[in-house]
Amino acid sequence: MRARMWKPGESGNPAGVSKAYAEAVREMSMRARELSLGAERTRRWRERRQQGVVVVSFDVAPDVTGKLVHLGWLDATRRGDKEAIVTALIELAEKATELEVTPASRSM
Repeated sequence: MRARMWKPGESGNPAGVSKAYAEAVREMSMRARELSLGAERTRRWRERRQQGVVVVSFDVAPDVTGKLVHLGWLDATRRGDKEAIVTALIELAEKATELEVTPASRSM
C-alpha cells in the first residue's frame, strides 16, 4: 500500500481538513452572521416600538415626488433617493401638525 503524500498538519494540507469541511464551516459562519444581523434588526425594532415610534411603509407615486419638488420639500436631483423622500415627508408632516392643518383646512 502506498503511503499518503502528506499527513494532517503537514505541508500540502496544513489544516488537515477537507475542502468540503472548510466550505461547510465558512457557510455556517456566514449564516451565523446573517442571524446576528437579524437579531440586531429585531433589537432596533423593539427599541423603536418601546419608544412609541411607528414604522410605516408605503408607495410614493411619481406625481407626489413631483409635487414635493415643486413645493420645495424635495430637491429635484434627489427625487429617486428614498432617504430624501422620507425626510421630505417627515418634515412636511411635522410642519402640518405644527400649523394644525386639518383635512378641512386644505385647499382643493
